[in-house]
Order: sequence, then C-alpha cells, then structure tokens
Amino acid sequence: MPKVVDHEQRRREIVDAVLRVVVRDGAAGASVRTVAAEAGWSTGALRHYFATQRELREFTARMVTERVGARIRAYVGEHEFALPLPELAAGILEQLIPLDEQRREEYQLWLAIGEWSRTDHVEESARMWAEQRDIYLQIVYRLSGYPNEPVPADGLDPRVAAWAEYLHVFVDGLAAQAMFVPADMPPDRVRAVLRAFLAEVPSLADRSRSASDGGA
Repeated sequence: MPKVVDHEQRRREIVDAVLRVVVRDGAAGASVRTVAAEAGWSTGALRHYFATQRELREFTARMVTERVGARIRAYVGEHEFALPLPELAAGILEQLIPLDEQRREEYQLWLAIGEWSRTDHVEESARMWAEQRDIYLQIVYRLSGYPNEPVPADGLDPRVAAWAEYLHVFVDGLAAQAMFVPADMPPDRVRAVLRAFLAEVPSLADRSRSASDGGA
C-alpha cells in the first residue's frame, strides 16, 4: 500500500526546523534553503508545501501563535477554579515571558516574526498582536472588578483599555529583560514584579458604579 503522508504533521516539522534555524542563525538565516536543509529535505520538497518564503513565514507565525494559545488554554483549564484571579492572571501572562528554554526559543521566534513583518509584510503578525491585546483586555477587565463575561465590543470603559495597554507594554518590557538580562531579572524576580504590577490594577468597576450612583 502507498504510504499515507500526514501533510499537516510535515508542515509542523518544518516549523520546528524554522525555530531551530532562528535560534541558531537569527531571523535573516531562515530562508527556504536553510530551513529545508535543517529539516533534512530538498528545497524542492519544501516548496511543495510552501511555494514562497513569505508563505513559510506566515505559517510559522500562525503555528507559534497557536502553540502559545494552546498552552494558555491548557493552563486556564487546569487552574481556573483552583487559583485566585490575580494568580491565575499571572500564570497566564507567564506563558508569554521567556522563563524557560521553550519560551526563550519562542521569544526568539517572536522577534524573528517581527523582523519578517518589517521587511516582508507578514500579515499573521497583526493577528498575533491583536490576540495578545485581547488577553490583556480580558485580564484587566476581570481584575478591575467587571463581571465574568465577555469583554463588550462596544462601550468598553476607556480606563480598562488604557490599563490593558499599560499591562501589554509592561509584560513586553519584562519579557525583554528576562531574555536579555537574565542575571538581573531571573524567573523568581520576574514573577514577583509581575504580581506586584497586577496588584496595582484599580477597581474600575466600583468607580463606575459610584459615578453612576452619584449621577442618579
């Protein structure tokens, strides 16, 4: 019988090869040729799956987003009802920070995707950013005292949006420090600083209720 080829698995193997090349050689080193060699394929075989370098980069960006998203969903599924909300939020955000080897490699790939987006207009990069911003909105919305329901598409308290931006910038900066100055910002310090920041998110829902009561 002819061998059944799992094409999706082959594509994922290629993404793993992209990751290894980026970790070793940086964003510029991840060409179709170098990735094919890393995967043990011919360039022609790789082009069967990705006709262009941009297609390869788009797929890589989508896969790394899905991997991180799956890890976050698994973490929430395991801890949602066992941890207080601030600790659950901290654990979710830690999935985006390079605190171990796997996340350090992912962070290098995030940086590569950013560089590819600058030079090759990787459309998936915008979706990655939007999905991350949604995570920050969800976290701030809950921490600030709003109900356990989806963040409203319209009429969102602008202070929630502002604090989501603050948190996004803060976590990005914390991730960069964890990656580039790990001696000064080791994992235990990262975790402590992250929790200290989350504790500063104000009770915005209570303030909104007070303002509404006062205006009644």
